[in-house]
Amino acid sequence: MYRILRPWLYPDIIFNLTSRGRTFKTNIQIAHGLSEKVIKEKKIEMISDINLKSKSENDPEESSFEKRKPFLELLLEYHLKDPSFTEKDVREEVDTFMFAGYDTSSVTVSWVLYCLGVYQEIQKKVHEELENIFETEENNKISRETLTRMKYLECVIKVLQSIYESLHNCKVLDERQ
Repeated sequence: MYRILRPWLYPDIIFNLTSRGRTFKTNIQIAHGLSEKVIKEKKIEMISDINLKSKSENDPEESSFEKRKPFLELLLEYHLKDPSFTEKDVREEVDTFMFAGYDTSSVTVSWVLYCLGVYQEIQKKVHEELENIFETEENNKISRETLTRMKYLECVIKVLQSIYESLHNCKVLDERQ
């Protein structure tokens, strides 16, 4: 918002000279470094898997079914087949799905926490559900099975996601009119 409200900072050449511009650049480098690390690790893993598969081509159990591939694997396969799709292109796609997902999750958690604070009776029911689940757990660690037992909390999250999405879409429609 800071930059949006100051039109003189729109040109990158000016913005980059400010302290906020330098901080922004540092933060972008950190984010890109994270994406590049994930890509590099996955690329090394894929190349070693390709080498292993070429050695065990005759194993019928391996080829009996095709599992769905993660998006990153599809991007890297395309990059390995077509060098014109560079690692920078892969990184830009990874940035999009990594940080868009983070933003969506943080917005959802923010709304859930806000609404639980406002609606004390719902907060109490969620608290009771969690107490019931964790009083029977040995070490209070959350497992996949534990998560499936959080039915009420799941409903609260889904309802709030639908409400937030509705409000967001209405706002967009209002702005277009």
